[in-house]
Amino acid sequence: MKTRTKVILSTLAALLLLAAAIAAGLNAVFTVTYVRADFTTFSEEGDRDAEELKQKLDRFVGKSTTFLDLGEIEKTVKEYPHFSILSLGKKFPATVEISLAERREEYAFCAEDGSFTFLDEEGRFLTEGNQDTLNRSGGQNILLKGFSLSVAETGEAEGEYFADLLTVMGEFAKVLPEVRVNVVSVELDLGTTDLNFVTFRIRMKEGVVIVIRTPFLRAAEKAAMAAASYNALGDEERLYGFITVFETAEGELRSVYVRSDLFS
Repeated sequence: MKTRTKVILSTLAALLLLAAAIAAGLNAVFTVTYVRADFTTFSEEGDRDAEELKQKLDRFVGKSTTFLDLGEIEKTVKEYPHFSILSLGKKFPATVEISLAERREEYAFCAEDGSFTFLDEEGRFLTEGNQDTLNRSGGQNILLKGFSLSVAETGEAEGEYFADLLTVMGEFAKVLPEVRVNVVSVELDLGTTDLNFVTFRIRMKEGVVIVIRTPFLRAAEKAAMAAASYNALGDEERLYGFITVFETAEGELRSVYVRSDLFS
């Protein structure tokens, strides 16, 4: 009986040693030896952040490829809000691949304390507490006026008519080389309690102001017409006046340009 027990114990010990050897072998094979990080940047500050983030990602070298939690990598990237992950995955046996892109600052709105909160092109939160509207590329972000905005837990900015603003700017982006270079500010004018008086007043860099009436109706069509009307102006015409886009009682969209130094 004792001999049989010894045999069983010896067998169990051998199995445990074999399992440990297999685990050690697998760990040696399936261990991260390289984090391949591809960055798309457009600013010097983005280049510096990318280099710093790459060093932090290299800390995952030596971790088990099998048991590595990609959520830990995502958590590390979140320390750099100007970067978003385009793709992330494991390439067995020993590589982690990640592709990141610098998020472009586009909008700024003033907080109660007088500082500015920055949003990206898609209206997602980037940073807060900024003392001016200067962006990473050395220009100015588009200043939003009259919008009552808040940032949800998802990072999305929310507020009345904000989705319509993004639609309008999306149409502008199809025509203008870079929207924030051409657009200085967008002001939401609620007018009276009559929704027919709700307007976006879009001040362009040269001085002309684009007015889109009832932007919550046919926003994309009105924006496309406004952008086309702006492009059709001569250099001098862009210095003054208004381009007003509205819908007639018959449902026709119209764009009217009025040049007046009084409205420059």
